[in-house]
Amino acid sequence: MKSAIIGCGRIAHIHALALLANSDVQLIACADINKAKADDFADKYSLKPYASMGELINEEHPDVLHICTPHYLHADMAIEALRQGIHVFLEKPAAMDRLSFEKLMLAEQASQTQIGVCFQNRYNDSVVYLREKQQSGHFGKALGARCFVTWRRDADYYADEWHGRKALEGGGALINQAIHTMDLLVLLLGTPVDVQCSMHNRHLKDIIEVEDTVEAYIRFPTCNALFYASMAHCTDAPIFLEISYEKACVRLIGDELSIKYFDGTLQSLEKSEVVPLGKSYWGTSHRLCIEDFYQCVNQGRNFPITPDSIKPTMDLVYGCYEAAESNTTISPTQERT
Repeated sequence: MKSAIIGCGRIAHIHALALLANSDVQLIACADINKAKADDFADKYSLKPYASMGELINEEHPDVLHICTPHYLHADMAIEALRQGIHVFLEKPAAMDRLSFEKLMLAEQASQTQIGVCFQNRYNDSVVYLREKQQSGHFGKALGARCFVTWRRDADYYADEWHGRKALEGGGALINQAIHTMDLLVLLLGTPVDVQCSMHNRHLKDIIEVEDTVEAYIRFPTCNALFYASMAHCTDAPIFLEISYEKACVRLIGDELSIKYFDGTLQSLEKSEVVPLGKSYWGTSHRLCIEDFYQCVNQGRNFPITPDSIKPTMDLVYGCYEAAESNTTISPTQERT
């Protein structure tokens, strides 16, 4: 199966390493509007470089495109690739705004090829175990949750042309960094009922247009969740996610899961021994997520993380921005006119 990567920034290297480790995949080409960046990326991984997605598709006819471009290009590029009968593996966010996301879902429904979204933390051993136990009713009903994402992003991170620009990134700490943790909340607690949210730029007021700090109070069907994320910390700390159930309190710190049952029993699941392909706080499961996508394509199975399947997560992300801007409580899934 022939694959290519569009966008040759930081995260593209993680995709390339995962693809090169897969014997069923032939990574053949890359493209970036910054031709020098495409050339450097191509030299590193022995690929053919292009200056545009269109040129790459016309010349190489790939079976799968990995879209690792700035956020504002995600939906349009994915829609075009699907239109041309190409499978798509799409970096988060699936779309920068609600309207683009709705168009992407329509394209997904009309396409005969598959599209997968890279929410790789769903493949973490700890998350898989926790979800299986929860779905079986092992812990009882969820009563409440809290989570924290505290990382560091300084001015040099925003030195390119799109990071920190509202029209190009769509937002900051939430839609770029903390979206994975918000996705886990939705995965474990269900479709949110409503959200209150506030957003701030605490750290880089004269440098970026988007939030570096976000606080949200989210109502789920059986419980409420407290959500906090900030890119103004001194380091990239492991994410913290805790859910209190009727029978136990479960806590994820990074990829380490601990369970304290209310009968006094303690249980822990150590973090995965898989070496991360990139930064440790990105998690260890990019390779697993990408491998599963290719297995689904090869075997004719539906990949589980599609735009349609992550709609509750994306609705909540967009709802947080709407709630913060309007200073009101927002129902994320309510129809917009």
